[in-house]
Amino acid sequence: MAVYTPEIECASRDYLHAVQSARLLKMVRTAYEKVPFYKRKFDEIGLQPGDIHSIDDITKLPFTVKTDLRDNYPFGLFAVPQGELVRIHASSGTTGKQTVVGYTAHDIDIWAEGAARALTAAGGTRNDIVHVSYGYGLFTGGLGLHYGAEHMGATALPVSSGNTKRQVQLLQDFGSDILCCTPSYAMFIGETVRDMGIDPKTLKLRAGLFGAEPWTDNIRRSSIRTPSSRCPTGNTASWCSPALARRPCLWYATAPGISAPCTALPAPADGQRCGCLSPGAAATIC
Repeated sequence: MAVYTPEIECASRDYLHAVQSARLLKMVRTAYEKVPFYKRKFDEIGLQPGDIHSIDDITKLPFTVKTDLRDNYPFGLFAVPQGELVRIHASSGTTGKQTVVGYTAHDIDIWAEGAARALTAAGGTRNDIVHVSYGYGLFTGGLGLHYGAEHMGATALPVSSGNTKRQVQLLQDFGSDILCCTPSYAMFIGETVRDMGIDPKTLKLRAGLFGAEPWTDNIRRSSIRTPSSRCPTGNTASWCSPALARRPCLWYATAPGISAPCTALPAPADGQRCGCLSPGAAATIC
């Protein structure tokens, strides 16, 4: 499998441990000093930033749960002044108050690099057309993979969701190489392809990154398939932002037989390729 940043993705376990530890210490101190909510959480359990010495101490940290995000709506968990933010996203709020995410310019670059790593792990190259059918808007949606495609020098096609027959036409006419959307929408595109009397084998698609929903092996088998297609998926939490109290940015590596945070994957031997889809190789703390 190809890698985008081998100096990190194929680094030794000792090097990753050192990087993770240094970034965790920085994140913990930032959260404690900049976010009153986290200072209270730490003080309640008698934990000080100096009690965290390495990534091995991560189990000492208090959990952040969904209600914490809602209770601090809209900007209560931000660790930087608003003047440093270049973008704000929010969840749909379908199950309660929206959860809000702020991004600095550095955060956006990290996000783009992480998506570029996922695309590369799926077999993407700078010569590909990446058809992004996630929604664009207040929810993070398609922007991550859009910027990821641009980061790696590929051609991003910001189709967004809906108007499925037009999506199929663009897949045909533009010769898209990689499809990015939810598993259910990939299935619907596949059904539309068949309903339009098109042989899926005539499409140039060879890979797909499907996420933001749970999906089963049956859905995997039912999605668009061509003789050369593969269906890896990279999932992130919608609130994953270093600006949001510098919490860990965990990408999940999900493929046939693999579904675990990158920290749980076995480390490759020095010089071997790593199958991790994380933006910083195993629980990067940005």
